[in-house]
Amino acid sequence: MLVLSSLNKLLAQVLAPPALHTAVLFTASGALVSFASASARPKDDVRVLVGLASEIWAETREDGEGLVDSELGRIVVLPVASLQEGRPPKEPILLIALNATDSVEWGELQRKAQGLAAHLAKPLQELQNKIGSPAPSASKSARR
Repeated sequence: MLVLSSLNKLLAQVLAPPALHTAVLFTASGALVSFASASARPKDDVRVLVGLASEIWAETREDGEGLVDSELGRIVVLPVASLQEGRPPKEPILLIALNATDSVEWGELQRKAQGLAAHLAKPLQELQNKIGSPAPSASKSARR
């Protein structure tokens, strides 16, 4: 199950301060869901990261991931993929962004983001199945 306090703890586990300093979970439309930061990073700075990560995803979604060097440092953006298809949907429900300094190798950032996405995929799929399943039909007696 996706619980916000658990999401924050999970995001914090991938951090390796001071180099890998921020992990963010957000929607494809740019709404912040949860984040973890190694320092007392202001929430406005995290929102700037989410905005930039949303733009990165919009530009790189065909590639299935976004990798950008920016003024904020290195940013990796990956979708939380559906387990049913085994590949990211065209418009994923959730995205992950990791933000690090230039000292972190791209491969390490990708591996951490992929591991985090894989870990979140199963509970997200369970939630999608519950939400997407049709409501039980009413019996004849209940419709009268």
